[in-house]
Amino acid sequence: MDWKHATSLFIFVFLIINIALGYIYYEKVQRANIVEDTSSEKLDFKKEGIKIPKLPPVDDVAMNIVSGKSAGFTQEAEDFNKKSEELSTIYKQDINPVIKLKSIQEEDIINGLKSYLFNNIDRGREYTLSGIDRMNKKLYFDQVYGKYPILNNDKAQIKFSYNNKNEVTAFEQTYLKDIQEGLGKNNEKKNVIPAKEALEVLYYETKLERGDEVTSVRVGYYSIVREVRGQVLKPTWQVAVRKSDGKLETYYVDAVNPEQPIL
Repeated sequence: MDWKHATSLFIFVFLIINIALGYIYYEKVQRANIVEDTSSEKLDFKKEGIKIPKLPPVDDVAMNIVSGKSAGFTQEAEDFNKKSEELSTIYKQDINPVIKLKSIQEEDIINGLKSYLFNNIDRGREYTLSGIDRMNKKLYFDQVYGKYPILNNDKAQIKFSYNNKNEVTAFEQTYLKDIQEGLGKNNEKKNVIPAKEALEVLYYETKLERGDEVTSVRVGYYSIVREVRGQVLKPTWQVAVRKSDGKLETYYVDAVNPEQPIL
């Protein structure tokens, strides 16, 4: 046997084993670092080149899944003889005289429409301003359950229309009624994760990247089952993002089970 060649072969194999073990160790450390980073709150979005707003606190906030169904509205005299399931789920009304707003800015919209909401719209106090669509001249108010809005839901919303003179001329209303919390151990209230943790979930799922700007973050209820009359809604973080190319995106992160898929 050629011991010289055997020794060389042994050394070569030993080096290969060491390299392989080193690579395996490196991968293990990298995975451990990722887990540590995702479980901690040390991610610095500023260093990552991502702009974020002041985040809303949710200390000691606990939420769970709720359900509700669309309300039916009477708009004509003959509607009073119809069954609730036969009624339209959208109420439409012109505003006369029109409401003149100082500007299409959040504070002026709220101040300008507050009195009309409270005094002229059924359950108008249960809605909060959620969006401004300047291109289509629409103002959106989301229905609120408890302290939290029902997010991006055309079955729980008031949509105002305005013209080039900043005059509000009409509205459409939808409403979810009989909202109730589910029963059983599988639907016990759980603490809501911090807003920063929701952003971290988006970052590690590559939804947030360098050059992006988070424009708004809010927690509420998002529909996971949206039937014609009934809905199931879960606690959710809504995150609006202006991407580096100017495109606008909205993401939804489960607020109590962040391991669930991003919507």
